[in-house]
Amino acid sequence: MNPFAFTDEFIEVFDAWDGEVGAPSAANRKRNRLRVYKNSFVENVLATSHPALPGLWFGPFVLFGLYAAFTVPVGAVAGVALFFAGVLGFTLVEYLLHRFPFHYKGTGSRAARLRLFLMHGYHHQFPNDKWRLVAPPLMSWPIAAVLIGVYALLFPSVMWVVFGGTCAGYLAYDWIHYYTHHRRNPRTWLGKTLRKAHAVHHYSLFHLNMGISSPLWDVCFGTFAWSEQTVRQALKESRAVERSQG
Repeated sequence: MNPFAFTDEFIEVFDAWDGEVGAPSAANRKRNRLRVYKNSFVENVLATSHPALPGLWFGPFVLFGLYAAFTVPVGAVAGVALFFAGVLGFTLVEYLLHRFPFHYKGTGSRAARLRLFLMHGYHHQFPNDKWRLVAPPLMSWPIAAVLIGVYALLFPSVMWVVFGGTCAGYLAYDWIHYYTHHRRNPRTWLGKTLRKAHAVHHYSLFHLNMGISSPLWDVCFGTFAWSEQTVRQALKESRAVERSQG
């Protein structure tokens, strides 16, 4: 039996999906999540995640990267700079992945549509599925493996310093993303700003506000959107979906 076989309800929702990574359809507003895989191990361990678990998987790399920053041959000052370069580098990786493959607009084959739905379409249809608000192992581990390979080729002597910073950036991204969906009434200015910016992306201007952990690259590349009218509209739609999805 194929361990990655999909459930019937997932196939039904996918077949009805219009291919646009945008706001939830009318039908999907009535439920807050789907079981995607029939296999319980795949569904519960590889394809979903408690928000604390990324810290368990990647926290040790952050700690080792910080340690290595003070012991690399280039010196502690350069080591710390390289660590924070890794943090900054992840914000760019996050932006590029979100803007291009996650929001790819080509119709393509059924297989291509399925990949897009699994990568990001599902999240836009069920934005309040708390078990998929941080990247599960099926997504985060392959990306981490690719980055390790790239770093090993580009700068092998300091790769673990840079990768530690990258993991720190990733954890910030994952937890901020969880916060923007799960914390529905933030009290701080920063919390409110993050939630508003992400609401605009989910419910109004789907091709803008691609940065989650930082608006830096949105500002640099002209994809940042903010106006009082747009924010009000997005928050109104967000709350309507939250009420219906629970």
